[in-house]
Amino acid sequence: DDEGEEEERGEYEGDEHVGDSEGVAHRNAVLERARRRFERPAKLAEVIYGSSNSGKRNTGLPGTTSKTDTAALVSQQPTDHAAVPLFDDDDNIDDAEVQLSEQLGIDGLLGNLGDVDGLDTTCMETLPSDVVAMDEDAREVLKARKFITGGWSSAEEDEDAEQDKDESGKGANQATMVPEKSSEGPGGSGADGMPALDSFVDGVPIAGFVRVRLEDVPAACVAELKRHRPIVLGGVLAGESQLGQVQIRVKRHRWHPKLLKSSDALLLSVGWRRFQTLPTFSLEDRGEKRMRYLKYSLEHAHCTMTAYCPMMPPNTGVLAFRSWDKVSHFRVCGTGVVLESAPNFQIMKKLKLVGEPYKIFKNSAFIKSMFNSDLEVAKYMHSKIQTVSGIRGEVKKSEGNKGQFRATFEDRILMSDLVVCKCWINVTPKPFYLPVIDVPHWRPAKSIGQLRVEAGVPVPDRRDSNYGKQFVRAERKFNSLKLSKRLQTSLPFDKVAKLQTKKRKNLRDKAAVVPTEHERAVNVLLSRLHTVRKEKERVRTQANTKRRALADKRQKFIQDKRDAHQRESKKLRYIKEGQEQAKKRQRLRLED
Repeated sequence: DDEGEEEERGEYEGDEHVGDSEGVAHRNAVLERARRRFERPAKLAEVIYGSSNSGKRNTGLPGTTSKTDTAALVSQQPTDHAAVPLFDDDDNIDDAEVQLSEQLGIDGLLGNLGDVDGLDTTCMETLPSDVVAMDEDAREVLKARKFITGGWSSAEEDEDAEQDKDESGKGANQATMVPEKSSEGPGGSGADGMPALDSFVDGVPIAGFVRVRLEDVPAACVAELKRHRPIVLGGVLAGESQLGQVQIRVKRHRWHPKLLKSSDALLLSVGWRRFQTLPTFSLEDRGEKRMRYLKYSLEHAHCTMTAYCPMMPPNTGVLAFRSWDKVSHFRVCGTGVVLESAPNFQIMKKLKLVGEPYKIFKNSAFIKSMFNSDLEVAKYMHSKIQTVSGIRGEVKKSEGNKGQFRATFEDRILMSDLVVCKCWINVTPKPFYLPVIDVPHWRPAKSIGQLRVEAGVPVPDRRDSNYGKQFVRAERKFNSLKLSKRLQTSLPFDKVAKLQTKKRKNLRDKAAVVPTEHERAVNVLLSRLHTVRKEKERVRTQANTKRRALADKRQKFIQDKRDAHQRESKKLRYIKEGQEQAKKRQRLRLED
């Protein structure tokens, strides 16, 4: 048993020795790879600060130095000029800041590369302001460095300052009871062993070099990192990393030839971000009632674009592109500014449901073809409807299970009337967000037109969606209004004048006709024949007139003779009758 245990112990020690050797080899490989990657002349440090003669850098911990020689990373040849101060107040820099610059290892621009497990020289786990309390002098220095005016002042702070003066005695007594926290200078350590960097309590100074650790970086981005391609680092607020809906006031660029379409892929450049999204255009109705959906953006006016993307602060500039491909026209298709961000926005779209009557009573009618089931009718119960001619009505009750219903109107409708129900529905923007990755094989989302061209699908031609000549319904002809004469006499004059129909001239009389040569010759011949006929009629009429005049003259002569003869005969008759009467009177007188 003892011999077996010794054999197992020897095998375990051998495996442990092999593991240590593999770890050392891996560490050496990492260091060699880092040395090769960052082995280049430090141009910016040599120009600004000059090269250092010391071949070692401080790691930032008191009493420790880095194991890697900076000569392997940074050229140690002195510059051909003296170090020039960047700012006016750099001439008065004290020895503490000089020691601090030496401690931070400004010669080594790449941080701690020699010791993999060591602490980064420019990384502070705990800010000095958290270790040592800032006094009034340090706060004034911080104001002078961070503000252009050398500090800030407001009415509230002036009042606070007056109150602080009254409480200064109490504050001094309390300060004497608190023990002071001593520091060993710029290179010393605080209470927890961290260096007390009093000069840089507000963070890394201007023109300083830091090492940044990025987490959750896509592998495609890491593979495309090149030394000759710089990376711009920027920060966003905590609320800007959440996805939601953003309203943007946008306008089509005047040089872009096409309008922007809703739900079509659009590339936006906003702040630090470039991404693709599916926008939804809308316009605010008069009186701020609702956001009305638009199929296309306005041509020469602003409209509201709602997109699903990270939250953004208001007044952020926005640039819109249709694609990154080479185009013959202007590439920027729209510009705008962010209005607000929210989890969701309400966008309404107008919807008209059309039906037709199939049975009509006095003021009631049964409508079909508006709904598909009795459930839809129950949902629209007591909704307002109206005909195209303007007769209003209301949905009353469902009839059957195929969408027919009974409705009442304020007047009798006709079978040729169309019944319309006007309503609004919600439009939800599509939650699509595709960030742009600066790699050659990044695949952007294609527009609807590109997908149709690639698939060979024609543009759908819907009769209701055409913007050209629309279908015009035939004009309805109503029977003429018939009123009795008694009722017409009681109407005012202006009403009676409207009832009188005006005779319109024939259109053929007004239309200009351009005849051909044959038609012109025929017309000339007809006009000549017409002239001959008219002349014959004139001659005939003249002859008839002469003949009639002669006949009238002869008839008049004969009539005159007859009248004279009748007068003579009557005269003789009257004389004879008078004589006979006289004889009768004489005979009667004689008898008496």
